Amino acid sequence: MRLIVVVGARPHVVKISPLLPELKRAGISVQLAFTGSRHVVRLQDDGVEGQPARGIGFHGVQLPQPSWFLDIGTGGDSSTTGRAMVAFEEIFAAEHPDAVMVVGDASASLAAAISAAEFGLPVVHLEAGLRCGDLQTPEEVNRVLISRVAAIHLTPTEGALENLEDEGIEPERIYFVGSTVAQSVLTHLQEISGFSACTELGLVPKGYVLGCFHRAENLAHAPSLRGIIGGLGRSPLPVLIPDSDGLADTLAGRDIAVPPSVRLIGAVEYRMMLALERDAAAIITDSSGVQVEACMLRVPCVTVRGCSELIPTLTSGANHLVAPDGQLIEAALSAAIVQTRTWAEPKRWDRAVSDRVARALKRGITPLS
Repeated sequence: MRLIVVVGARPHVVKISPLLPELKRAGISVQLAFTGSRHVVRLQDDGVEGQPARGIGFHGVQLPQPSWFLDIGTGGDSSTTGRAMVAFEEIFAAEHPDAVMVVGDASASLAAAISAAEFGLPVVHLEAGLRCGDLQTPEEVNRVLISRVAAIHLTPTEGALENLEDEGIEPERIYFVGSTVAQSVLTHLQEISGFSACTELGLVPKGYVLGCFHRAENLAHAPSLRGIIGGLGRSPLPVLIPDSDGLADTLAGRDIAVPPSVRLIGAVEYRMMLALERDAAAIITDSSGVQVEACMLRVPCVTVRGCSELIPTLTSGANHLVAPDGQLIEAALSAAIVQTRTWAEPKRWDRAVSDRVARALKRGITPLS
């Protein structure tokens, strides 16, 4: 089987990093199409001068060298989707792979799925079936539309499998494999066992709250953003927010002051982010990936959104939804900091996720009729 895997932003890289070696062991040929800019990755060579690069480093996560750097860039959902569709049409017309794998719910993933379907190529959806129930959320629209054209659905949760069955997807096309984000955490935990990233930043373990915000529903809505920043300023512990360039620019543009107890820093590598998450007293975020990582690291998480598609993190007590209101955020953080960490890990969030994916693909992919 020859598979084109579409990846773009950092979350995609984290999700496929444990998967690619397993696909190779299973005899599945993989080519990567990287939708982002080549300027955000670092080419890795094998130490032999004059030889071509063999892979990329993306915030510390290593991947094989992509076959295509599409340089689609950033922009609104419609413009990103349009540019990506044009690029994928050219690739699929020339390459004719056996299948195309798309990851998650990004606009580029939707573009690849639509383009592949138009060429009659089977679409494999990794992280299929997640639903938050809010079609005002762009990611929810993307998830639903990808499900309509996917031939194979690889779900991270039992609830996602049930969602797809309720939507009329044939059960033989659905595989409950678990979360590759969770597997990535487990894979890298030993590597960071002796690494105290927080002390390098002048913090002490369990003496800070870690924040991560990037969703337009928070950053593009001034009242929500003011509520979040106000709540962070009331946190019982100092707040550290890595990868905050977009947030910092938005705050400056809206003339919103950063409270003295809130510290914004630039992007950090994946392992450093995991170490900062592991050592935090609590995490506050709007990121889906961070919700999974917090659950696996047994760090209480507060999610500033109206809904979450990661239902097991909520039902287990690992994660709590809160509105972008200063007082509510203050109360949620105060409770999270003293919360016990006894929740059970969601089913199949383990080290065997990639093996289940490979076995599902080896069974064969029947195109949609």
